[in-house]
Amino acid sequence: MELNQESFRTAEFVLSEKTEFNADSVEWCPFSEFYQYLTCGTYHLNEGETPADDIQTRCGNIALYCFSSSLDSGNSKLEKVDVIQTGGVLDLKWCPELLCTRPVLGAACSSGKILLLKISTKNKSVCLKPLTSLNLSVEEKKMILSLDWALQKEGLASVITSDTKGNLNYLSIRESELCLVESWNAHSFESWIAAFNYSQPHIIYSGGDDCRLKGWDTRNLSSAIFINKRHSMGVTSISKSKLNEHLLVTGSYDETVCLWDVRSMKIPVSEISLNGGIWRLKWHPFNPAYLLSASMHNGFHILSIDNCNLKLEAHYDKHESLAYGVDWCFQSKQVENQDIQKDLETQLLKGNVYSHIASCSFYDKLMHIWKINI
Repeated sequence: MELNQESFRTAEFVLSEKTEFNADSVEWCPFSEFYQYLTCGTYHLNEGETPADDIQTRCGNIALYCFSSSLDSGNSKLEKVDVIQTGGVLDLKWCPELLCTRPVLGAACSSGKILLLKISTKNKSVCLKPLTSLNLSVEEKKMILSLDWALQKEGLASVITSDTKGNLNYLSIRESELCLVESWNAHSFESWIAAFNYSQPHIIYSGGDDCRLKGWDTRNLSSAIFINKRHSMGVTSISKSKLNEHLLVTGSYDETVCLWDVRSMKIPVSEISLNGGIWRLKWHPFNPAYLLSASMHNGFHILSIDNCNLKLEAHYDKHESLAYGVDWCFQSKQVENQDIQKDLETQLLKGNVYSHIASCSFYDKLMHIWKINI
């Protein structure tokens, strides 16, 4: 399916923020007390260094921001409230439930570490504090490329990560500590992405630079439960819908987004070309009919799903570099009263209020916040 620009909705720029290093990941906090907070992960290759082992080093950080928007005046502002120095950050994801009564953020780092940070509210100030970490790169030098969270039936949190050696790493959280449960080789080249089936968390999907989309069952990892070759280039993004148990989307360097019914992974039920390699896909947190795409060389897109058909709704093209990170705000407008917030979520389902979106781009080191009425 090709783009039809005549049908585009209008995406409205709100504000921009310069980041210290190249920006590649942005995530809004999903918990109501912290809806106004978002994090941005950055990455920088230290090209001038020539270490003895010829392994180039990367630095980066995770910045915590507070976004506010006045209901009356429409004025918005973004305040950086904390920065944590890390290795280069390649992916960020919030745990879908509180851990130790706090929101916890997972970071995939170029050093081979998985880093967990928690939000602290000590002395009425909000900041990020290290919770725990695990180095998955002790024996061989590799970068962690992606991570995803799932909640198992017993209420325990699990993490899946992918890395530059083609491996998937399955971890559990026990008493605030990360434990490696299983690691296996999933792809011939880089494993760009891994994601859980949230309604069946023993099922994992992965995509690699070998152009393969694969499914895995953690109860028996002797072989993949399916291997799909629909994408013609590396599979870079996978996102399972949390609101529709049957829908999954994938993206690739081949510039195509595919919509799948997980009950039959032979052929996609719909696909659309966005004229730019797909790096991230994000389902709307409240409305199962909308989807965000970070489309690398062609900006950011909003897609809708109607009768299992993908349709382009909007194109945001105000960044001037690689479109890498994007996420929906879980709160449509910044309000303190939770009854009002619940009403706004109801109105959002009816398409009556704006959704705020954060996006970031790489070489121009920019984060934007924009909005759209869907």
